[in-house]
Amino acid sequence: MSITIEKLYEGKLEPLKSIGKSNGEMRRIGNLIERNKCKLEEMLDNDEKEIFEKYVECMDEYMILVSEQAFCDGFCLGARILSEAVSGAEQLL
Repeated sequence: MSITIEKLYEGKLEPLKSIGKSNGEMRRIGNLIERNKCKLEEMLDNDEKEIFEKYVECMDEYMILVSEQAFCDGFCLGARILSEAVSGAEQLL
């Protein structure tokens, strides 16, 4: 069995935890989002804060789903490219 597949199965490989860590632009934007969120919360009254927190929770859930779908789509695309590359190599032989 593939070492990568084993690590993924055993939970030792978690691609989503490393997303953006090496990308300075993503880190910068993430910090900006958090800073602006804090500033906005300071300006809201209790009722508005409650609505805003519900909005943030929905956006967090949405981003999880988008990330999961992007991972699955990327994996399928990579598998398709690999399959075509192997088929093309077989035709050359």
